Amino acid sequence: MPVPDLDDWRRRWQRPILQRLGIRGDTVEHGYARMRVDRPEDADELLFRSSLTIAADLAAISAVTSQLEDGVQVANGTAELHLSFIDTPGGLPDAVEVSAHVANWADYATHLEVEARSPGGELLARALTTYSLRPVAETS
Repeated sequence: MPVPDLDDWRRRWQRPILQRLGIRGDTVEHGYARMRVDRPEDADELLFRSSLTIAADLAAISAVTSQLEDGVQVANGTAELHLSFIDTPGGLPDAVEVSAHVANWADYATHLEVEARSPGGELLARALTTYSLRPVAETS
């Protein structure tokens, strides 16, 4: 599957629930994606951290699907996501960039590294995730 058109990909993330959580697509390339999360006005720290967790999964899914080869594999779903937040005195900033890149690609799974950073580059969270792949069955 080729890298999607950037405008089409960004429109995909304009669903009301994602807008409510402050999540929007920023960029997608082969094996890489970045989401932006802006803290909603009425969001407490727990809701904002939940938004970042969802953005981490969406960035990983986008990075995987941007690297799939038609006729070889299909996306099967997130197998695991281990996200660790780094202590930030005073809480998280109001805007966070969450990026995912493919670190390893195999027949049945891909492993990704995910980072959440402030716009100034401060590391806020790091994740490792495994995304399940399913080979396309050959026809004879």
